[in-house]
Amino acid sequence: MTIENPQVDANFYLEDAEDAPAKHGTSVQSGWAAAEGLLKPKRANGNYPTEFRFSEELQLVRFLDNEPYLVYQLHWIDRSEGKKSFVCLGDECPLCTMLGDKPKPKFAFNILVLSDEQPNVQILTATTPLARQLQAANSHPVRGPLSKYYWTLGRQGTGASTQYSLERVKAADLAEEWDLDAENVEAIASSAVMYGQEAIYLTPRAELIQIARSLLN
Repeated sequence: MTIENPQVDANFYLEDAEDAPAKHGTSVQSGWAAAEGLLKPKRANGNYPTEFRFSEELQLVRFLDNEPYLVYQLHWIDRSEGKKSFVCLGDECPLCTMLGDKPKPKFAFNILVLSDEQPNVQILTATTPLARQLQAANSHPVRGPLSKYYWTLGRQGTGASTQYSLERVKAADLAEEWDLDAENVEAIASSAVMYGQEAIYLTPRAELIQIARSLLN
């Protein structure tokens, strides 16, 4: 996922309110504490992050974070040019208040993908079910924390039937099972350049108001 741009009566919004800056800290946060409420019942592409793509085939990764470094919610809005994603601006989000669209929680981790030809840093954007699995693994007295071990990740099914595979791999098993040297991997991990908050784009509120109005009209 590369987020190109971050959804009552449209006339309710005053023109001078459209220039109000987004409250970045209220809609994009970090850590398990921020994730808890949503969990309950060098870079190959320049400045753009590389998004981890799941497959049925298991992929080997090393987590560079023990917790999500970004926690946010994402709208998918169906427009004439197709569906597009927008990061929710929280309480002041026009896509919520004007369109009544309900965003979905997202939890982003920096990971080092080791099953590619060359190890590289990517962003794993977890949905709520996978985030619950990651949280449980991180806090487990034997399996955790996430960055202590290596992990295989896989996915089967789509939509509501999606199931994720998350299995621990010990450093001692890297050579035999994956033909990797643990010391070399750790050297790469220690110098890895991780993505920050710039990896997602917050669409200006004024633009979101215009989008909402166009859909309402």
